[in-house]
Amino acid sequence: MQVTASTPTVHHKNMILPSHIRVLHIISGDLWAGAEAQALTLITTIEDCDITVALMNHGELETRLIKAGINTIVINERSLSSLKITHQLIQLIKRLKPDIIHTHRQKENILGSFANFIAHKGISRQAKSVRTTHGAPEYKTTGLKKIINWLDNFCGKHLQDAVISVSSNLKEQLKHTFPENLIHIIPNGADLDELQKTTPAPDIRANMDDYYHVGIVGRLEPVKRIDLFIHAAQQIVQRQPTLKIIFHIVGDGKLKQELITLTQELGMSSHIQFHGHRSDSTRVIASLDVIVMCSDHEGTPMTALETLALGKPLVAHAVGGLREILSEYPQLLVNNHSADGYSSKIIELINNPIIPSLNNDYSSSSNATSTRNLYQQLLKSVE
Repeated sequence: MQVTASTPTVHHKNMILPSHIRVLHIISGDLWAGAEAQALTLITTIEDCDITVALMNHGELETRLIKAGINTIVINERSLSSLKITHQLIQLIKRLKPDIIHTHRQKENILGSFANFIAHKGISRQAKSVRTTHGAPEYKTTGLKKIINWLDNFCGKHLQDAVISVSSNLKEQLKHTFPENLIHIIPNGADLDELQKTTPAPDIRANMDDYYHVGIVGRLEPVKRIDLFIHAAQQIVQRQPTLKIIFHIVGDGKLKQELITLTQELGMSSHIQFHGHRSDSTRVIASLDVIVMCSDHEGTPMTALETLALGKPLVAHAVGGLREILSEYPQLLVNNHSADGYSSKIIELINNPIIPSLNNDYSSSSNATSTRNLYQQLLKSVE
């Protein structure tokens, strides 16, 4: 169906199986990042739910949802104001009559919870509203962003019924904002069966199969600290001049040109390859020997789960949910959050390789079961 500024596009399944819980997910869908990957995994794994997804942008998540046969509606924020988006959400809620409304980011939390409240004004039983907090804030809020952050917190405390935290560490942070009884720890989950089918991306190691390949996969944004990865790469080349090694940066973002310039200034252009955004990121991971995650902070990143599920070692900053994910492999954690800390750990791993695996607690089935149990728990409270 053709999209217009005021008419959402709807893609229907050929057949909707009988279900007990009607769920409306509200997601931005502007990027393909960890939150989107986790939402897709949950939506396509959870059982006995009749799911509709309202996206605020066209993009890769929309494509993947449609391919999976999920009812998908696009309310395009590029052509609609927040007020008009809220109006369309209200109409959608009235039409679908969902039992659960599940939101995934700040804007969706605010518009979704207000739409739910208005749509059911005067009705005793409105949809239960759930948010997933995928990670801690990436910046200090000031000005308008501070007001939006306050509004988001207000909605979480007063208009929503549950806050899903993806790690116990994140829950400790969320307790400073939300009542503890609203917070439920449900770790992200990877589709282990699907990941076992992953084949390497042939271009990553093309003509360099005898090289050691180290990569970082993520948005090129300040919190991801790609600069540390680049400086660590330089240190490794300087310390191990005879080592045949190539470094890969996979992702896109506002720091791209700055990071390319840094690579050139350090004389590392022949050792570091920028691949941009890749829709086949799991195939890229399967092609690498080591994946690095040097973010300032993280929740439970999908890239980390996918890396371990593919049997690849993950050198990661000992922070947030990464400590929990790597609790069985503490030798992969980096406490010295500096280029020296990461370069030393990578060299150590080259000399003493390990093949890790992912704990079943981080499977998509475990995540889906826990989420559905939370839905049922919330619905029982109104029976």
